Amino acid sequence: MNIISIKKNGCTQQPTLHQLITYILYFPNLLICFLLISLLDYFAIHFSILGILTLISLFSSAKTTLSHPTDKFIIKQFQTHLQGQNFDHAGYKLESFCEICDAYVQEHTKHCRNCNRCCQGFDHHCKWINNCVGNLNYNLFILMITSTLLLFMYTMLIYIYIIVLYQTNYETLNIDNELQKFHFTSENDLNVKYVLSIIMLGDSAFIVILLLQLLIFHIYLIIKGITTYDFLIKNEYKKILPQFQIGPQMFQSASKNNLKASNEIYGLANKNTTVDINLNQHKTVPDKPTNQDETIIDNQILT
Repeated sequence: MNIISIKKNGCTQQPTLHQLITYILYFPNLLICFLLISLLDYFAIHFSILGILTLISLFSSAKTTLSHPTDKFIIKQFQTHLQGQNFDHAGYKLESFCEICDAYVQEHTKHCRNCNRCCQGFDHHCKWINNCVGNLNYNLFILMITSTLLLFMYTMLIYIYIIVLYQTNYETLNIDNELQKFHFTSENDLNVKYVLSIIMLGDSAFIVILLLQLLIFHIYLIIKGITTYDFLIKNEYKKILPQFQIGPQMFQSASKNNLKASNEIYGLANKNTTVDINLNQHKTVPDKPTNQDETIIDNQILT
């Protein structure tokens, strides 16, 4: 583990296609919506509501993207080694050891292939913000998707309102104040804005559908007391253990032999090998070639 890996976030890593798509869908939509608001009556109220929702969404998105969900226990060990000292493990519960980071990690910590660091309380790696989501930034993540969902639901209402007015009461959209004259140079611009409203309505609807599904899914996970990671490997565990039931203590309910068997099926090998901590003795799962596209469970690399 090095300082670069510890401080990685969604903006220090190479941008992903999903991250670029997020920016393309997000910012032009909001800019156009702010411009179109001036066509409406009581535009100051609409502007204020949209502005507040935008600020909350931008703040939570930036905080989540720039967060460092690295296991704090690893950071303590790294800082101690930087000072040229040996880390005193006395008093710590040594759950497991990550051979990639070369450090002890806490329970439920997983090593993310995309970020190349151990994420504390790993939930999932979000490609849309290009960062891991875990215990340290999960609340921010929920705030981000909730506020952004509300934001684009409101933009949908704005676009629908403008489209309806254009088709049923065109006169109300006349350019008759200084703010509208600043945004629109001629009556013909209204036709362009009408078309833009239809396009941006589709954009907003697409975002709302994605975020609504995501929010409902995470509400379900919270109620069940499990993580996205737990949910995704549920079917794989059931293939190995038909009697297996997912729950907060899912890993504790499985025997060591069953866990070892599942580890081997997932292909743990070389530096991707799991090390179980038992009475301060390392027990390494036998090597087996790893497929790069496979998901590794139990404190290993995840795709």
